[in-house]
Amino acid sequence: MRPLIDLWVGAQAWAFETLVSPLLFALDLMEWYEPAFNAVEFVMLGLVQIAMIALVMRPIERRFGIEKAGIGRGEERLVGVDRVYTALNKLGVVPLLVFVVAYPITNEFEYLVRVLGFAPPRLERLIPGLYDSALASFLAYFVLYDFAAYWVHRAQHRFGWWWALHSLHHSQRRVTAWTDDRNHILDDVLVNLVLAVFAQFVGVQPDDFVLIVVVGRLVESFSHAGIDLCFGPLGARLLVAPRFHRLHHALADAQEPHIHDHNFAAVFPIWDVLFGTARFDTPPRPTGIDDREIDADNGRGWLGQQARVFRRFVVALAPPTDRHALPNREPTARS
Repeated sequence: MRPLIDLWVGAQAWAFETLVSPLLFALDLMEWYEPAFNAVEFVMLGLVQIAMIALVMRPIERRFGIEKAGIGRGEERLVGVDRVYTALNKLGVVPLLVFVVAYPITNEFEYLVRVLGFAPPRLERLIPGLYDSALASFLAYFVLYDFAAYWVHRAQHRFGWWWALHSLHHSQRRVTAWTDDRNHILDDVLVNLVLAVFAQFVGVQPDDFVLIVVVGRLVESFSHAGIDLCFGPLGARLLVAPRFHRLHHALADAQEPHIHDHNFAAVFPIWDVLFGTARFDTPPRPTGIDDREIDADNGRGWLGQQARVFRRFVVALAPPTDRHALPNREPTARS
């Protein structure tokens, strides 16, 4: 393992010193030296994630996929848009924007915490045994992070303005391992900002945070795979499987207009079990959304989707023009 770690660190140092550091110097941005070094690792991890999706998950989908037969050019185009999202997200373009927005905010939050004399409640202080095991400590913070991600996901469905952004993720008719990164940029910024502040508040260390995000996203990519895979009666309740998450993307109908309000968990289904949102009994069904306005996302490319979804977001924020109108509610057709 040590040689692999040394190879990884050496590659990161070479890429930074050869490509990034001269650029920072030329642009007089040396105050970003340390964050930029960490960003190089994030891009490298993104390349690993893309390789895992392309070389492992997608071949499994092609061999065992629910929708592997009869793929037309139109259907392949739907998948192609999601590949663009994955490339932008994993290779640092979207994370760079998130970082530029979130870094000053999280720094200010950290400064405020110090001024107020508040020390994040590190789990090792509450559970001394975690000091003796780096793996146990990592898993404990991973569970906490996933708990927060569950409630953030529920908020994306609960609030009309946030659903206007998140609906892009659910509009995909053909859910695959590429679909996890199909998000509006503003949605990514909000989610990452909330989770980053939460991680700071509970005392997650930066190195652990990066690893938590990477491992979590790999699990989420696989859970979007278009295969009917379950991990058995026990395993399905320990780790989110493609069959479990596919229900969350299921196309709603008159009999079950709110079928999407289940299976929110990103990694651990225990949160859905504990809070009454778990469903394990539904066979695979078509994915997508039965709202024509949102479904029209499938006819647009990346830029068109970003622009249209932002318009939906602005409309959702606007107050009702009719004072007798009902309060803003979630669309009955979410999936």
